[in-house]
Amino acid sequence: MPGPILNRCVLAGAMAAMLSGGGAVAAGADMGTLALCSKCVNPSIFSKSGIGTANAVAQARITRAEIEGWCANWQPGDRNCVKQQLASEDLKKVYRATANCTAGRITPIDGNSYTLAGVWDNSDPIGAGRSRWRDAAGRIVPRDNASGGLGIAQQWEELCPASAKGARAAAAPAEAPVAGAKTAAAAPRSAQALPVDEFAVGQVVLAKFGSDWVRARITGVRHLNGPKGPETAYDVRLENGQRGIVPARMLRAR
Repeated sequence: MPGPILNRCVLAGAMAAMLSGGGAVAAGADMGTLALCSKCVNPSIFSKSGIGTANAVAQARITRAEIEGWCANWQPGDRNCVKQQLASEDLKKVYRATANCTAGRITPIDGNSYTLAGVWDNSDPIGAGRSRWRDAAGRIVPRDNASGGLGIAQQWEELCPASAKGARAAAAPAEAPVAGAKTAAAAPRSAQALPVDEFAVGQVVLAKFGSDWVRARITGVRHLNGPKGPETAYDVRLENGQRGIVPARMLRAR
């Protein structure tokens, strides 16, 4: 589907299998993606093993399906889009990410090693509550799109879902307003500018796919830096099997 085909959504059965035993997931299961960037055609995971353990591994490829979905939503009506994207992407390339979930270390698809450095605060709505990473030189990897900090966070969420969820939950109390304090004064301006989410995780909606509206389920909510400031986008899984991230304008309630 869209811009990044960041299909971080994982089918409930596949997730249960991964969390229960940390073993390999059967071929054909919907296993998500490994993020290249927030508006890229991102590779779909075809193999996972050791999820949530000290030896978590995920491998992914970009397929024609991702490219067709991306073009249908981000360049609708452009008949040359699929051809151009197929020519620019290496469909044979295998992207590999590994992590030691117990030690808080990850080697994402860029091949470098990073160490977990807590979670991002809400001084900026983009990436608030998601994992923060330190590179081999000890520097924090910024959360802007060019630096790729949130791409590392997304791969960590695929490899170590329980650890990622636990870290975000632990950070929540620190970001809660103090009892009796004035909410407007306590919240940073950037956080106050956060757009209202129109849809919720688990909600069944209709998603724009080419010229049609297709039944879909919301599997995630994310806040991105748009051309006019912070905006909300949604991870979705369509009935036709496509997955991706779409802006609110391409969704409507059923």
